[in-house]
Amino acid sequence: MRYLKGYSLLLMASLAACSKSSNTTTLVGNWIKRSEFEGVARNAAASFVIDNKAYVGTGYDGLNRLTDFWMYNVDQNQWTQITTPFTGPGRSNAVGMAISGKGYVGTGTDGLTKMNDFYEYDPVQNKWTTKKPFPGTGRYGAVAFGLKDKGYIATGYDGNWLKDNWEYSPATDTWTQAQSLNSGKRQDASAFVIGNKAYVCMGTANNSAVTDFYSFDGDTKNWTTLNSIANVSDDSFDDSYNFAGSGAASFAMKGKGYVVSGVKGGLSAATWEYTPETDRWVQKTDFEGAARQYSTGFAVKDRGFVVLGVSSTLQLDDMREFDPTAEYNKND
Repeated sequence: MRYLKGYSLLLMASLAACSKSSNTTTLVGNWIKRSEFEGVARNAAASFVIDNKAYVGTGYDGLNRLTDFWMYNVDQNQWTQITTPFTGPGRSNAVGMAISGKGYVGTGTDGLTKMNDFYEYDPVQNKWTTKKPFPGTGRYGAVAFGLKDKGYIATGYDGNWLKDNWEYSPATDTWTQAQSLNSGKRQDASAFVIGNKAYVCMGTANNSAVTDFYSFDGDTKNWTTLNSIANVSDDSFDDSYNFAGSGAASFAMKGKGYVVSGVKGGLSAATWEYTPETDRWVQKTDFEGAARQYSTGFAVKDRGFVVLGVSSTLQLDDMREFDPTAEYNKND
């Protein structure tokens, strides 16, 4: 069987897979089971959120790269398939983002080709449109985020680890190269947006976990180096930091960022919360489902969700919502 570079982490992780840790009662936060994804179980899907609805699609089911897309209505706790399938080739490890009321999907891999094509979804017309290709090298394992009326695709793997950053303007369907990350080439990183800043952390390069952490300002369009996500300082605030890894889900809600699960030595169920005002992380209650990687995170109406993923070779379709301030309840 042919494996993409970086995917061998999945096999290593399966040997050290861990389940929910025993420290649940000492950590804050509660995971609540929600409606399972109604499509085929998969990992490495793309997602975006428009008008308080989450859209999740593409990905890898263990045999095929997929093109179907599904919409999640948080008020009804219901998944509905979009009747117009994604018009690009099936893929996994693509990026998704929302800009000005429309969704965008691009890059990724079909298992052989590293892609640079780019597509727009209009939820009002229920229509996909091919847009100008991403001008960076074809890649997978990148991150994407929308800030104001612009979108950005950064990092990833094209045969080499990358740290470049490209800005997309939907108004003119044009790309411009933006400032690259200060350092820290990586693939399979995590990104979340709080206010007008995007935060990028985690990922791997040179077969090692990356520990540097950055924010990107949508106004100045510059990167700022933040505190490392490893225990590297002489201060005590980072003594418990042990979550450097890759393939984690991420989302932001109520002014805080979250990274969940992923590969961190082995498959992890850990949940970490970031507060931008203090540039500090705190561990929260572990994800209640199976430890996994390549799951999808999103937030709707300031409610955070994690869905899909893969545990060893088992494709997953379960979804849980996280309440960061609630007491843990094993029965919900």
